[in-house]
Amino acid sequence: MRFDEVELETVPFDAEPVPPPSPSPRTPVLKHALALVTDLSLFAALALALSPLLPQPATRVALIALIGFVVMLSFYYFAGAWTLWGKTVGGAIFDVRVEKRTLRDAALRWLVMVVVIALAGAVTFYALY
Repeated sequence: MRFDEVELETVPFDAEPVPPPSPSPRTPVLKHALALVTDLSLFAALALALSPLLPQPATRVALIALIGFVVMLSFYYFAGAWTLWGKTVGGAIFDVRVEKRTLRDAALRWLVMVVVIALAGAVTFYALY
């Protein structure tokens, strides 16, 4: 059948709307962690792609500027994706959504994520050295 031979069915205006699906139970922590690792790998790839633009030898100021740029871009990525679509690329792959889709909640969620990752990195660094 060709696309111009398709017959569309009529729908009466007084039909009952289809109810939205019931909320699913909480997503497992492993799915959230895998989605986060996927999203963070995007920023690791971005930092590696931008690293040849740093002066040689790389100075502290240049490294801090690169880190600041990647962190700022991560805010726009995470907060924008959570606000607009309720999920990031990693969330789409692992079927993880956020419930509250306001910019305030997304910014707070991003801030908590950055603080937790920074604390985990500091504890790991302290434990290794």
